[in-house]
Amino acid sequence: MNNLNVIMGRIVKSMEAFRGSKPVINKEGILSVRSVCRDPEFEKYNSIKEYLTEKLVQNGFELANEDDILDMVAKINNLIGDSETYGDEFAFEGVKSGFEDIGCDCDYAIGKKGGVYIGISMWYEKVSKDPKFVEVMAI
Repeated sequence: MNNLNVIMGRIVKSMEAFRGSKPVINKEGILSVRSVCRDPEFEKYNSIKEYLTEKLVQNGFELANEDDILDMVAKINNLIGDSETYGDEFAFEGVKSGFEDIGCDCDYAIGKKGGVYIGISMWYEKVSKDPKFVEVMAI
């Protein structure tokens, strides 16, 4: 099992999202998993961003700064290839806006530990607040 799989497993488990998780991208150097967050602790946080940030910190990551994010985007584009180029913070701003346009709450957080970057996004329907979908990307 490689380092990204171990890191991904820890992050996903910390959100109680391991059961039913499915890889979206699984290439050398990049792993992205989608699932549903079942963490009852989520309700204690004021926002999606606060919750995701805390999960990164709990797992030993520091929050990425703008230069880190640009480096992460460049690495993603290099690993995925030109046909699926991400223009901003690996398209989370566009995805966030799209989900908000259809009545969902959505946010993301990006962390860094050593040479590893983690991006986590969460979205859910504003009224029911369930299910809480998450996508975690590690490079």
